[in-house]
Order: sequence, then structure tokens, then C-alpha cells
Amino acid sequence: MFMLTLPSHEFGHFCDISQGVANFIKFTHRKGRRADGQESVLVDAVAAETNDGSMLETTENTCIYQNIPLCKMQSRVFKVEYQGNQAILKIAWKFANYIPEAAIYDALQTAKVPNTPVILDSGIINQNTFDCRLEYAVMEYAGAPLIDFTAEYRSSVNTGLYVRTNYTLTQVVGCLARAWQAGIVHRDVSRGNVLVRGKGSVTLIDWGYARLLSDGPADTYELATKWHYNKYDVACWEDRQNHCTGTPLYMSIPILVRSRYRTVVNDVESMFYVALEALSVIENNDKTPVALAMEDNISMAYVRRLCLASKDTYKERFGVYFQDEQLDETLSQLYDYLFTSEGKYIGHILVDDLEWERPVDINRLLQIAKIEPVLT
Repeated sequence: MFMLTLPSHEFGHFCDISQGVANFIKFTHRKGRRADGQESVLVDAVAAETNDGSMLETTENTCIYQNIPLCKMQSRVFKVEYQGNQAILKIAWKFANYIPEAAIYDALQTAKVPNTPVILDSGIINQNTFDCRLEYAVMEYAGAPLIDFTAEYRSSVNTGLYVRTNYTLTQVVGCLARAWQAGIVHRDVSRGNVLVRGKGSVTLIDWGYARLLSDGPADTYELATKWHYNKYDVACWEDRQNHCTGTPLYMSIPILVRSRYRTVVNDVESMFYVALEALSVIENNDKTPVALAMEDNISMAYVRRLCLASKDTYKERFGVYFQDEQLDETLSQLYDYLFTSEGKYIGHILVDDLEWERPVDINRLLQIAKIEPVLT
């Protein structure tokens, strides 16, 4: 069970949806209270709509019941109505040694990193129980995962989907580059975290595994004080977790073989795989391509090394055959950035040399993302 330790007049009421009947939870925000860091509160959860259309009335101290393993992290996401608008509520049970996700969003918004979630409300419910923290965030609804979007409209292949995929790819690369400039690394770019909506909205969500670069622009004492964490303890813990953080199917090759060096280049490689998977879905490939088949981490690293060895044929290993000029150009630039050095393929180095770091050329990434570098 998620333990809501704050009294209702401070935190608010939740609808009990443990029976699976509630589709939405409606929240209103108390007048005069502003969503701002530790002072942020949710109040007056008034009703939830059930499957039969009736309203489920709430009472004080109503809880959301969820089974959680005390020694593991877990999160739950709910669709909610917040101040009259559709939103997403995320409640997370995570190790207290991790930086609070709300602190990451705070840093992203301060740095004005584009294509990141709009946070309406966030806070910490319980600072430390069993060495874990209970926290929440309410964010604007940002749409559906890119792969779900392409799957929905793949019945007749059309160039619009390739344009959208190319646009999504460049927007996320630009987001990751800007985050790196702000001293933030995502570390879990995967199919479920790249959302698209409407005609042009692209959002990279779930920064819960992100880390702040030690002594980077975002790694400040002010942020640590505001969100009640020890920045040196967090940095030490995050360094130890670098090699195993993320979703294996989308991990970069060095992380699959447990390299501890982690930069924006690893995140961009993950986005490269997310885009290729979405493209394979567009082309109605029911059979899982060999480069996207789930193996143990080490085996997958060697499979990826072989599949990416030829720039002319690697896309076929990912189940992608369609030609689109702009998309091909973006993929070509990313391939050169990620997997070549001085014109030579470096897959064997990525697998075999755990101490080697690919250089971070942030201006080149911004150029691929079609973003003008900011002069400092």
C-alpha cells in the first residue's frame, strides 16, 4: 500500500481505485496555494467516474492501495482531471538515495529545456520509510508513445508518419542536448517515454532515473536544500548505478556491457533505437527484427555490434526498408555521430573497451536537431 502520511488538510483526498473501477480522479487546487517545490499540495479530490458513469464519492483518509516490494522501486501512473484539465498523476516509491524526480523537473524548467513535461504540481509525501521515499508529480497530458501513434496509423503507409517520426527524433535529440548543457542526463530513453500529441507536440517524459552531472549547472546546493537531499550522497549512488540504469532493449551498447561512463551520447543512441523500432512498426513487420530481439544484455550488445556494422544495410536488421529523404539524412547523421570515428566503424570498441568514452560534440547534436547553438 502506498502510505499517505500527510493529513488530508495538507495533502488532500484520494479516490480508492483499488477495485479498478475508476477511470479518472478529479482534483481541485486550494485557492491561494501555489505549486512550488516542497510547498506544493493537492487538496479536495472530490470524485472519480466509474465505468457505469456514476460518481464515486470520496471520504477523508481515502487511500490508493498498491502492493509494493519494500526493497524495490515502483511507480503508478493515473489519468486525472486537474484544475479542469486532463493530466497525469505519477506516484513513485523509490530509494531515498536517488534524487527526487520533482527536483529534476525543477532543474529542467529552470534551464528551459524544451520538450519536457509541464509540471502542474509535485512534492514529497514521505521523505524516508524503509530507506525509500514516496513522491508525486502531476503533469500535463502529453499524448501517446510514438510507437503507439505509428501503430495506429500504419494500415496504409504514408509519408506523413515518416515526417512525424523524423520530427520526433530531432526534437528528442535537441531535448537531450539541451538537458546535457544544463547538466542533466536522462538515462532511460525508451519506447514508453517518447510521447507525441496532435500535429506537433513531442515530450520526453519519465526523468525519474535522470541524474545531475556533479557540479554541473543544475547541481546546486539551493536545489538540494529545496528538495531535501544530500547532493554528494546522491552523486555517489548515481555513479554506482550508471551501468545498470535504463530499459535493456534500448540501452546503448557500452551500457549493455556495463560501462560506467554515461553521457548524452548514450541517451541519443537509445533514442536512435526507439525511432528505428517505430519505423519497423509502420512497415507492418509482425516478426521481431533481429536487432530488436530481446536477449540478455551481453548477447544483445554483440548482436547490435554486428547489425550496425554496415551503414548501407543496418536498417534492414531493424526491420526498416522504406526510403524517406529527410529521415534517411537524420538517421545517417546520427549513425555517423554514434558509431563512427574518423570515418571508421567503432562497434568493436564500444563492446570491448569499457574505459573508452565517445566524445560529446554538443554543437553537432544541435545541428542534427536543427537547433542553433547558444553562444555563451
